[in-house]
Amino acid sequence: MPTHTTVGDGTTAAPARPIEIAKEKADSVQEDLAVAGAELHLTNTALDRSLPQSAKQGDVGKALEQNGIVQQKVSQAAEELAEVTELLEEEIAERHRLEAQLARRGMSENG
Repeated sequence: MPTHTTVGDGTTAAPARPIEIAKEKADSVQEDLAVAGAELHLTNTALDRSLPQSAKQGDVGKALEQNGIVQQKVSQAAEELAEVTELLEEEIAERHRLEAQLARRGMSENG
């Protein structure tokens, strides 16, 4: 089902293309990942500061270490998704440029 874009004046534009929908979803997921990474960091910092060293042994120590690893993976995924989003933006801009060029050619051939 096509998604329509609402223009600043409240009118509805043509359906969004799949690449534009993908970019919007990538933006949303990237934001969610950034928030999750920040929340993990805050949680890990609070646990690290609150627990005495003696409590950071065994399973608790492993859990704290694993949380740190997950935090790093989430942050890395957010960074990689930012790169993907940038590539999508470049592709969308190139597509718009080519469509405008084709439209100009069509008008000059018909004119």
